[in-house]
Amino acid sequence: MLNMILDMHVHTFYSKGRRIFHDGLASPKQMVKRAKKIGLDGVAITDHNTIEAWEETKKLAKKYGILIIPGEEIDTLDGHLLALGIQERIEPDMILEETLDKIHEQGGLAIAAHPFDIAGCGLGSFARLADGLEAFNAMNIDRVINRKAKRFARKYSLPVTAGSDAHTPDMLGYGRTEVRAEDVDAVLRQIRKGRTILHEEYMPTRVLLDYSIARLKLSYFYVMDYMAHNYRWPKRYVGKKLLSLVDKSPGNIDYLFRILAYLALVGASSYAMLREFLYLFRED
Repeated sequence: MLNMILDMHVHTFYSKGRRIFHDGLASPKQMVKRAKKIGLDGVAITDHNTIEAWEETKKLAKKYGILIIPGEEIDTLDGHLLALGIQERIEPDMILEETLDKIHEQGGLAIAAHPFDIAGCGLGSFARLADGLEAFNAMNIDRVINRKAKRFARKYSLPVTAGSDAHTPDMLGYGRTEVRAEDVDAVLRQIRKGRTILHEEYMPTRVLLDYSIARLKLSYFYVMDYMAHNYRWPKRYVGKKLLSLVDKSPGNIDYLFRILAYLALVGASSYAMLREFLYLFRED
């Protein structure tokens, strides 16, 4: 057996969002090539509610000498769940318990993705029902959320993984899981047994900003349409004005975007810390 370094949370352009249509921005080939270049031994392809990338990544696996773990990030009614090692697509929008049953029927492993993210997409305390927990997500740059996930995993004796939640090649490799294995089945066994080492590096704000701008540019008309149908004035007016600024990037507008990005980071960190403080206060 070999010590393998894996990114356990990776998206391709087959991932689509519900508000911002273009979620993943790169092809399976681009992601696999980048993984090889930065020294990863494998990646878990976990597109949102789809397995369309699998066929292509399977062909790439031998060519680039990369282990591909078939997966899916499923939108359950209770939060996001990574299904690893499954054989077929699992439908979204089911309750957590039903989704877990579907994963286990296929011999897969259910990992609670970013369980305490401030956007409210994670499973929260329901993560204790999963087979394991994503204790480090490189996009959670407020840091509070990942620390909470680790404490939660220790409390409930849950196996842990790390992932980058990468949506572009530049986002790969910041969250890495090390296991002693040689194939997909062995990787899943080691995770189940809690035999993982996490390698953690937070994603630079610059990388997140570049991704956000590119994503908004590609999804411009989708987002405009969403705001037109779901936002009321003045939120709709302000939203459209702010969105129109992305067309001016790259350019001087990027200075404003960087300022807004750092302000958003401070705001997110402050909010996460306040929420955690109130949670601990209530527990006492």
